[in-house]
Amino acid sequence: MSRVLIVDDSRVTRRLLSSILKSDGYVVDEAENGLDALEKLSAVKTDLIIADLNMPNMDGMTFVRSVREAPYVRDIPIVMLTVSSDKGLRKEAMAAGTDVFMTKPINPARLLGTLKSLLKEKP
Repeated sequence: MSRVLIVDDSRVTRRLLSSILKSDGYVVDEAENGLDALEKLSAVKTDLIIADLNMPNMDGMTFVRSVREAPYVRDIPIVMLTVSSDKGLRKEAMAAGTDVFMTKPINPARLLGTLKSLLKEKP
């Protein structure tokens, strides 16, 4: 079973994503922001991260950069979620180390397909 960390300040979004992933057999952990997520990543082996862009304490962009700088988690695939379809933000997120940039609302089938694809590529 693959383990996914959902990082989003919205409890409703975390629960929705968690429900979608659990129904497809994923083990899910949740974090309220980037700082909380970094703590969880140091404690639990994670196969994939889904992170919101806009969060308090540590936003998604800073979180992605922090993950990519940490040797013990730098290779974990990251899906960035946001309500913005701004192409500049997409480029910045990809340059920071995001593997896939998706806009909300999320299509469950597309999300699950993306996760399966990312996890197959993982060494």
